[in-house]
Amino acid sequence: MTRTATLLNDLILPKWPRPADPFARALWADQLEHAAGELARLFNQQYHTAVSEITTGNLTSPDYELRFPVIPVRRVDTGRLRRELPAAYTRTAHLRATDAEHILGRTELYTLCRNTDPARTESLTIVTISDLAGILSPAELEPYLLTDQKPARPVILRRETA
Repeated sequence: MTRTATLLNDLILPKWPRPADPFARALWADQLEHAAGELARLFNQQYHTAVSEITTGNLTSPDYELRFPVIPVRRVDTGRLRRELPAAYTRTAHLRATDAEHILGRTELYTLCRNTDPARTESLTIVTISDLAGILSPAELEPYLLTDQKPARPVILRRETA
């Protein structure tokens, strides 16, 4: 049995049993999910606080060991590639879209794209509400806003009984 199953079976279900009624069970699962999320954030904070206490205090223990595993991350040596294989560098060098946006700005990047492929650029063009709100008053902005609806996660509410 996994640690999660043990936790659920030994600690949670005896104190907060799973209801048989599907409505009550959905509400139970929703409340448990939110509680677990809050607990996860709390325990994550406590974990990092304890690790910080151990590292800043240079603490050791005969019973525990704190390790700092590493994950190898591979990347291209662009300087060497540029020097040794300039044609390959030229064919593969690019900027991330967010970096290009930071360098050129949204408007200039949009203009370059529109000049390169007008039809495709038009089909992908967006305007953010915050950008438009920066140049229009709230009254001027309102006619240009659309409100759509998308399905949200179903919510189970307990009915108040009188």
